[in-house]
Amino acid sequence: TLLISLPMAHGPDTGTLGADTAPSYSYVLSPDGEAISQQGSTTAGLLPQPGRTGEVVAVVPAAMLSWQRAPLPQGVGPSSPRLRAVLEGMLEEHLLDDPAQLHFALQPDATHIAAGEPVWIACCPRAWLREHLQHLESAGRAVARVVPSHAPGEPSLDGAQLLISGSPEWPQAVVYGTGPHDAVLVLPLSRDTVPLLPTLDADSAVHAEPAVASTAEQLLLRPVRLYPQ
Repeated sequence: TLLISLPMAHGPDTGTLGADTAPSYSYVLSPDGEAISQQGSTTAGLLPQPGRTGEVVAVVPAAMLSWQRAPLPQGVGPSSPRLRAVLEGMLEEHLLDDPAQLHFALQPDATHIAAGEPVWIACCPRAWLREHLQHLESAGRAVARVVPSHAPGEPSLDGAQLLISGSPEWPQAVVYGTGPHDAVLVLPLSRDTVPLLPTLDADSAVHAEPAVASTAEQLLLRPVRLYPQ
């Protein structure tokens, strides 16, 4: 299986691919979904090919997603032709972007949730996703599945999980594992946003990618555990 992280631009302007843009994709190749046989970062045409029975999986960064939670009306399920129109109407007042510019995806087990019960809806820029998928397909790496890097779900046994990622110029805090009804929280990490992060116990682990480990320790005033990208 080839897992590819879709890149986002540094800073708040995510943009789309330009005519002469050749983005670099971080990837891992796994023989069994657990071990890593190869990893690196390269352009689409130089990515390794999965095996005959493998697949290409695209991973959407947490900062590119908005998580919404809402109940689906009776008779509107994941396969309903009305689903798109219903989601646009339901979420219009909760989104900063025009719903027509966004791609929506329901949580995987949405078909088993009773009508009227809330479901998680992931939202990301439609043009950004489409252009990367088309770019990979044209390079012979057609994507079979698109998954989020982090998703809402059951609370972690160790409480809230805090991951610091990004670059020294644009560090980001990702909070997840707080509870089944809590979305994934993504904030730019600075002295102004540290008070907005959940209160962590003294023994709670804070993970940070190597590039931002020292920045995280300076801002959070506590040691961090390295978390390879």
